[in-house]
Amino acid sequence: MKYFGLFLLLTCFLTGQAQEQVYFNAKIFTANPQQPYANALAVKGTTIVAVGNYEQVKEKVGEQAEWIDLQGGFVMPGLVDSHNHGIDGGMGMTKANVNDLFLDVDQIHQFARETLKKKEGMTGDVLVIYGLNISTWKALDTVIKLFNSGEFKTQPVFLRGSDWHTAWANKAMLKRAGVTKAYLASLTGDDKKYFGVAADGESNGFVSEDGQHKIEAVLEPDTDFSLGAIKAMAYNNGFGITAFLDPSAARLPGPHDNMLAWYQRLEQQGQLTAHIAATVVAEVNADPVPQMTAVKALQQQYNGNNLQVLGFKVFADGVVEHPTHTAALSLPYTGTQSKGVMMMDPEKFARFATLADKENLLVHVHAIGDQAVTETLNGFEAMRKANKSMALPHTITHLQFVQPADFDRFASLNILASFQLLWALGDETTIDIVKPYVDPSIYQWMYPVRSMLQAGATICGASDWPVSTANPFEAMYYAETRKGALGVLDASQSMPRMAMLYAYTSEAAKALMMENLIGSLQIGKSADFILLDRDVLTVGPESLKATQVLWTVFEGKKVYEFAGK
Repeated sequence: MKYFGLFLLLTCFLTGQAQEQVYFNAKIFTANPQQPYANALAVKGTTIVAVGNYEQVKEKVGEQAEWIDLQGGFVMPGLVDSHNHGIDGGMGMTKANVNDLFLDVDQIHQFARETLKKKEGMTGDVLVIYGLNISTWKALDTVIKLFNSGEFKTQPVFLRGSDWHTAWANKAMLKRAGVTKAYLASLTGDDKKYFGVAADGESNGFVSEDGQHKIEAVLEPDTDFSLGAIKAMAYNNGFGITAFLDPSAARLPGPHDNMLAWYQRLEQQGQLTAHIAATVVAEVNADPVPQMTAVKALQQQYNGNNLQVLGFKVFADGVVEHPTHTAALSLPYTGTQSKGVMMMDPEKFARFATLADKENLLVHVHAIGDQAVTETLNGFEAMRKANKSMALPHTITHLQFVQPADFDRFASLNILASFQLLWALGDETTIDIVKPYVDPSIYQWMYPVRSMLQAGATICGASDWPVSTANPFEAMYYAETRKGALGVLDASQSMPRMAMLYAYTSEAAKALMMENLIGSLQIGKSADFILLDRDVLTVGPESLKATQVLWTVFEGKKVYEFAGK
């Protein structure tokens, strides 16, 4: 890499005590539409004080400024991820984890055997393996056979899908958790859909959505998130991410899985190297008033310089992939009468959103099926009419299926669209375990992001890490090409490069309600920027995918430097 010698020399500049630091002789994409390009940038402390050409910046800094020649390097704003489970992802890095790789069941079985032998990354005495690609479940019969025999006949095993909506437990684990034939027979309503049941009425081990809580209840809980918190910062900074929205930083009611305290601890220790916007998982079908009170109390307790509790996360539905089928669709899954699971009552959601908006609390909604998207928009429309305000930029995330009739509603209602476009490709997860089970009239509108962009929707980049990598440049590649192992997923929905660069900068900043602080390189904004090993405005798609972040600067300080391969 031609920049390495330069980077070593720059360390003293980045940590020096000069009045200002001026980075010049660079190709700078600012993400400011009024001044999208520059070749010099000046920073004082944590703030940008000048952006423009060499002469313009020189006029605005003092004689004692440090001048740093970037030798034509490419600079852009720190990247913003509008849906990233930061500390959860960091904790996953401390566990037995196959990281969403496409592995066959024999490979997973071998990984499990090696993990059990080493006793590393286990959860108490239970072998919990994280990050299984959701295509694993199409070979469920093989999973059942291998993980209920040999050394696993008495060893409790819990395999967790990378989507966090699906999992599988072996017989030893089911017995410990009390998932018996009698328990399954006692279930009613949607709860029955969350458990796979064999012909004899016993569980086949497959479990989804809230059904996972039955298994989780007997696992040894994590109490120390410190290592996961530090790993989360390093991981995200390594991809140039300097801000993200953690949608599940805590859960109501009660202090379950409270990550807020750990973000706060990082901030107090000077180790929080990203701006964090947090939402709290709500129960929309319950009384909203105490939940509003609880979140306001969390704001009082945790809000700081770089940690802000914004409001709520709401689950409208589940996931679409076979065999789960909990995403809410407008037409039944093929060969069934089921349209999935609507996890919120639409009328109660409208009431909840209206009250939250009135209390200046953000609502960030998980919606995957087209019916879930429509009902969520209906609720937001009722909210806008009731409160007569368009101010808060509420968000719908995932948006795997959206009907054309809803495209222009995002702009008209000022609802942001948070897309995980790393998933918008032709592979097993979008074809083999989805297409045969979804009506063609719905399937044709999978991740319809280009159509929504043209309808005026604000498109925000997001990863859903640790469901999949948080690498924004891989996501941009798939957004642009939609090309996977099984072909191209509707090329008409391919995104323009520039739209994706804005999606991961100034547009995503809106979802965090931080657009006045981050997302573009402008005077007065936080000095968050990254240096890349290539010009991402001009390289081809394959080169874009391989982009390497060379270093990441957060609030004027270098927090990541590429160490080489």
